[in-house]
Amino acid sequence: MKTRNYCLECRQPISQGVHEFSQELYGYSLCMKDQYLLGESGAAAYTIDLYLALKARKFPVKLDYFDGYKHVDIAVPGKLYIEVSRHDLAERQIIAGLSGEGYTLEMKIPTILVSYTMLDKKRSFSHVVNELSKACRIILKPDCGFSVACAPPLTEAQLQ
Repeated sequence: MKTRNYCLECRQPISQGVHEFSQELYGYSLCMKDQYLLGESGAAAYTIDLYLALKARKFPVKLDYFDGYKHVDIAVPGKLYIEVSRHDLAERQIIAGLSGEGYTLEMKIPTILVSYTMLDKKRSFSHVVNELSKACRIILKPDCGFSVACAPPLTEAQLQ
């Protein structure tokens, strides 16, 4: 019995040959169009690996996302930004402070900085993916806060 392979990105069926090639190159099943788009994106290999790992966990992430103001390496649009850097985080934070990071603070969009060294080894890569998955789940979780609209009406005795 043949199993059907589907592209991780667009969910379209792909042939066994394309599946095997993609698995060898990216570690995930991708159609030729999406393999091409990843290659042309200009994103670094570590960024693509992280993006595909989050995509495989079914998070609605976008690679090289432009929000109308700045480009972000990986994003859950309007909710979370993930920046991958070759620099140590201390240096990256200095650079980020000089390049308009205040915008994401004004828009209240959390930004997580990840360095290449955190993605360099399989174990630390897996740890980063697990921690980013937790962040994505929290960000995407529907707001369950208690609001005034949900509170029972006050009685006359309580109002006095």
